Amino acid sequence: MVSRRRWILLAIGLVSGLAISLALALAPSRAIPGDEPADPTGSQTYTGMALDGPAPDFQLVDQRGELVKLSDFRGRIVVLSFLDPYCDDVCPLTVLHLRRAQQALGEEADGAVFLAVNANPRATALHDVAEATRHWGLESMPNWYFLTGEEHELRAVWQAYWVEVSVGADGDATHTPGVFLVDPAGRLRHYLSTPFEDERWSGPLLSELLVDHIRQLREAED
Repeated sequence: MVSRRRWILLAIGLVSGLAISLALALAPSRAIPGDEPADPTGSQTYTGMALDGPAPDFQLVDQRGELVKLSDFRGRIVVLSFLDPYCDDVCPLTVLHLRRAQQALGEEADGAVFLAVNANPRATALHDVAEATRHWGLESMPNWYFLTGEEHELRAVWQAYWVEVSVGADGDATHTPGVFLVDPAGRLRHYLSTPFEDERWSGPLLSELLVDHIRQLREAED
């Protein structure tokens, strides 16, 4: 895999491009002032980018070989991420924060689903996502789904969610980092991309942001 430094430099550019794309695509319906994306390395408190638009539906196969649609989870909050099953730096950290959020939510986690889409066009087999699930210690997490499919199916989902994926000459895949939150009605509500743990970072961590936003979405529904 790419070095952490190279990945971070690529990620910053990808996040900036995604933020612009999201703003242009959803600007007419964005409505939460002060929830703008911040420089991930700056000191401004970051709470994520607020979104308000329909989450594009898709159907892929999970790590168990079962067909799964995003719309299958209407009535629950979906934490949607894009992960490389063979990434050895940022993706495992993202997974760590997903697990922390799941644990912090406790019984509230029953109302949420953690859905990941494969972001490596060179590793699209069922074995790849199943092995990553095992390697990341997520086999016992009942609301975890790691989805994959044919490359053209995955690319359609990446495009729908403004996720840039590229493969370098060395065969290493890089992709836009971050997590989307989809509310129980099937609408995109937040995009979150923030450092995980860094002495320069004074804001909440990804796991903390996920817990806060999930609880806010649940309260809004009630």
